[in-house]
Amino acid sequence: MLSHQPPTRFNRFLLFALFLAFISFGASSHAQIHTLAEGKKLMDEWEFERAKDVLLDVVESQPENAEANFLLCRAFLALGDHDNAIKYGKKAVQLDDSVSNYHLWLGRAHGLQAQNGSKIKAVFRANRAKGEFEKAVELDSTNIDARLQLAEYLMMAPGIAGGDKRKAKQHVEIIEQMDSLYGAFGWGYYWQFRGDTVKAEEAFRRAVRLDTTYNHQATYALGFFIQNQKRYHEAAQVFESGFEKYPDETGLLYQVGRSYIFSEDSLDKAARCFKQYLQVEPKKNAPDWAAAHWRLGMVYELEGMLEPALAELQEAVRLSPDNKEYQNRLKTIQRKIEEKNQK
Repeated sequence: MLSHQPPTRFNRFLLFALFLAFISFGASSHAQIHTLAEGKKLMDEWEFERAKDVLLDVVESQPENAEANFLLCRAFLALGDHDNAIKYGKKAVQLDDSVSNYHLWLGRAHGLQAQNGSKIKAVFRANRAKGEFEKAVELDSTNIDARLQLAEYLMMAPGIAGGDKRKAKQHVEIIEQMDSLYGAFGWGYYWQFRGDTVKAEEAFRRAVRLDTTYNHQATYALGFFIQNQKRYHEAAQVFESGFEKYPDETGLLYQVGRSYIFSEDSLDKAARCFKQYLQVEPKKNAPDWAAAHWRLGMVYELEGMLEPALAELQEAVRLSPDNKEYQNRLKTIQRKIEEKNQK
């Protein structure tokens, strides 16, 4: 059975939060400005590996630099290294406890780490995330990102981990007063977790109409919501409509193909999407070419075309040699080919 189902709710909302706009801060000396400016620029360009190396140099020479530690937290989080993200996030907060965004990103790191380990550990880690989100809102009540993140947590967490839908609703009401777009996001998430898919979809569609974000977050949110309802062709239409409006946002094209894979009855359309996607260098915030080769290999495998699937997975592994999922899929296809040849 191929592993190509949509992500879990917990993954989806925490990972979606990472698409929010990055915040810039000042520095205090000429040499420091130059180094931090380089690190920030790389972060803005989604060059997280390079940004990490630059910022590690800054922290090595200036261990008391709270901002550099904060940026390292974000870089490690983007790279999937939750332990180091927490390490540097904690250091940033220790150095300067007054910055709302420091607590927000440390909370995000704790939240993602909560997915690993035992259920008991997950509860403790999740509560740490909640505490950081609450602190972020306490420090800056106008921080919409922090308040929305806290509201999402309160919606999806069980009571033992501090979930509280009544409080979540109160935060969404405040967010709506502050910003209509993020209010629509908040109501979409709120009604989704309350099980009212009609109201949730209405809210996400309202967000699409209001969306002015550079990466068209509302279109992704609506598409992923419809995918989660297993209405894969409708999800493809949402992403396709978005791509027609914003042809530079190639991540939407990738999601069109991904939706068709989920449906498993329009694989020819999925293949065309990924082939087209591979013709243009992807944006830094979009799936890379390795992911597109992996998905195209998945299409060929579902069609029973094992040799083309093998070629695509080999290319995916070549481009991203440390990706375990690609490696495992490649081994599976190789095994299927061997079994086929032995018949």
